[in-house]
Amino acid sequence: MTTATAQINIHFDLLAEAVTTLNIEHKIKLWKLLGQEIAEAQRVNRNNVDTNAIDSLDRSVEKILLETGMTEDELVEAFVNQES
Repeated sequence: MTTATAQINIHFDLLAEAVTTLNIEHKIKLWKLLGQEIAEAQRVNRNNVDTNAIDSLDRSVEKILLETGMTEDELVEAFVNQES
């Protein structure tokens, strides 16, 4: 069986809003996927490959933390515990 994929650009605010509608199981699944993507980006970074994606993600997380005043741990907890 083949899997079709597509790449789309979604504004961060719309993505963040959509995440709030997920049930807890899907939020945890997404959090794990993001963790894998971050780990892969860090591995690539150590190999001196283009770091634009991880830099962009870092800036987005920093923006969220600055605008909300949350710590990284609080952000993770809020993301995982967000009620649908």
